[in-house]
Amino acid sequence: MATRQLKAKELVKDIRSGMDDNELMRKYELTGSQLESVFQKLIEADFITSLELWERCRLSDTQITKAFVEAQKAIDELG
Repeated sequence: MATRQLKAKELVKDIRSGMDDNELMRKYELTGSQLESVFQKLIEADFITSLELWERCRLSDTQITKAFVEAQKAIDELG
């Protein structure tokens, strides 16, 4: 299997712009395990920190509230 090269600066820019894992996987044509490997390489090369990566994955209060509202709508539609 051939190894592809990605442009680290572009990838880091996309990560910092708020792209989620699915968007990154689509754009760069990566699987979930490949994306994890890329994240690890970016950390090892000091392009990003593990804290920075962790912070982008945290759910905000707004996201949690939205998820509960959407779940309640689905329940209401079923009932």
